[in-house]
Amino acid sequence: MTETDTEYDDIEVVVLSDDDVREAIKNALASAGCTWEELQAQAAEGRFASHHAREAWFVVATLDPTTA
Repeated sequence: MTETDTEYDDIEVVVLSDDDVREAIKNALASAGCTWEELQAQAAEGRFASHHAREAWFVVATLDPTTA
């Protein structure tokens, strides 16, 4: 075992189901207070209405890159 192996032994990886991903996206949009379409428009303009909207975009784009 190398030093690198032991360095990451405490990391836990959680694989999300499709339902989990949809729920996370739904929660992110609710937190941002906007619809998916509104969030897309904000991202296209590069100007988000709030910090929550910017975070929601990060979550949605990270969890489902096909929606970005």
